[in-house]
Amino acid sequence: MYISMTGFSSTSRTMEWGTITLDLASVNHRYQEIFVRLPKELSSWEPWFHQKLREAFRRGKVQARVEILWAMGSLAGSINKDVICRYYDELSELRNSIGQQEDIALEALVSLPGVLDTQERMRLAHADETEALLSELLAAGVESWQAMRVQEGAHLEEAVSEHLGELERLAGEVAQKWAPAKEAAFAAMIERVRKALDAAGVSQVDDARFAQEAVILADRWDVSEELARLASHVEKFRQAGRTEKPKESIGRKLDFLVQEMNREVNTLDSKIADADIRWLAVEAKAALERIREQIQNLE
Repeated sequence: MYISMTGFSSTSRTMEWGTITLDLASVNHRYQEIFVRLPKELSSWEPWFHQKLREAFRRGKVQARVEILWAMGSLAGSINKDVICRYYDELSELRNSIGQQEDIALEALVSLPGVLDTQERMRLAHADETEALLSELLAAGVESWQAMRVQEGAHLEEAVSEHLGELERLAGEVAQKWAPAKEAAFAAMIERVRKALDAAGVSQVDDARFAQEAVILADRWDVSEELARLASHVEKFRQAGRTEKPKESIGRKLDFLVQEMNREVNTLDSKIADADIRWLAVEAKAALERIREQIQNLE
């Protein structure tokens, strides 16, 4: 199964205190990276999000962002008298020590940390039901995100299958053209060697040794092994893409197989001097490059 590393989802839950939204966005990356952005009321839950998201995918860069839109009734708060009195006493002591005579405005103390308690926000940060809410939100978000990644993966698979078919077609043409091209090149090589020997005045040649050397040269031109290995790699490539395990990462495996196929095409290209076949090898390399570009986005 092809699963793309690119995906997005946005999931919301509306409660009496407001609406909480989770956005998940991912792009391709060589390793697994997670970034979490939470409102301050949920800042302590960042490790929890990292742990849960780490189990949901294998490769890619994922960003999770949680936002809370508070209902109007949840914005009202109460002043913590103990905290504001402590601020006032310490500031008064500091004012006296530096000889400042101006009075301390209580309104200026309200914005200090811990002075204003928002009941709904405090309840969200500490209530037992918070984990249940976040678990439900994250499960729905991941499900929608995974569905998009699978859908994108299906498009990638369709494109890769088309390029893979083109590669097989080119390999088939090489196989058809190679046998007659090999015979013609071999005959031309024999004729050039005989002419060179005649020009050098060599009248007698050991036929057995000459035949042995000719066979060695012919073997160096033989690309049947490269074509066989290329076909084997293509079959393994198709089998790897048919796995039904959604959490199995096949991106790296397919990338390795593309490298091996490219190696066989390069070897084939270096062995054959025929212009038509070498052009087919160039087109095969282009098809492999298109495949490589597509699978770079696979998990």
